[in-house]
Amino acid sequence: TAAGELARRGVVRSAELIAMGVPPAEVAALRVPAAHGWLVDPARAARAVAALGRAVRAHDSAEPLDPGLTTEAARRAADLPDAALLPAVLAAPAGSDDGEVPLVLRDGRVRLDRAHALPVKVRTALATLRADLAGSPFAAPDADRLTQLGLGTKELAALVRAGELVELARGVVLLPDAPDRAVEVLRTIGPVFTLSEARQALGTSRRVAVPLLELLGRSGYTRRPDDSHHELR
Repeated sequence: TAAGELARRGVVRSAELIAMGVPPAEVAALRVPAAHGWLVDPARAARAVAALGRAVRAHDSAEPLDPGLTTEAARRAADLPDAALLPAVLAAPAGSDDGEVPLVLRDGRVRLDRAHALPVKVRTALATLRADLAGSPFAAPDADRLTQLGLGTKELAALVRAGELVELARGVVLLPDAPDRAVEVLRTIGPVFTLSEARQALGTSRRVAVPLLELLGRSGYTRRPDDSHHELR
């Protein structure tokens, strides 16, 4: 049977099951994690997520400033044939048990979802903020927008601690991948540029550009060759 062969193999292509003689309708009826023609047995998916959770925690312990695993590193840790299976495996009910902190695939990395314990209203506000920043990643919300979302000082601090936001200055927040994305944008105008050039390239305001460049400098991405310029390292 399709279920029996899948359980025996753990991971298999649907085309292979059909080639073995399993009726296509039976293969199509399987309700298991799947992507790009691959099928994953639920028990195998659970083991993959458990292994992935251990790998993520070990990585975060060794590299606390670079949390989470890239999709390729996560694929290897989970012993999956295709990284496209990661979302399906992580979303599977039988494969989502990772202790108290679940895993989430976000911004191209598999990481611990430390925001899951926050109040629903805070997580809802975060989702809205993510949508706001999707098209304009450097357009930090102003005070009015944060108030509208119900994100005060305590809520923002909790989201920063959870790794869901990065605070450039008091009340100036962006998504955690903003510094890396900023470097990629600045490479198109660098290696040496002014604050004004950076602000225009990033499509943001001075309110955001100044602390963002300061953060890049503290993080070692840039240096100051003189008082008027920044230089990518």
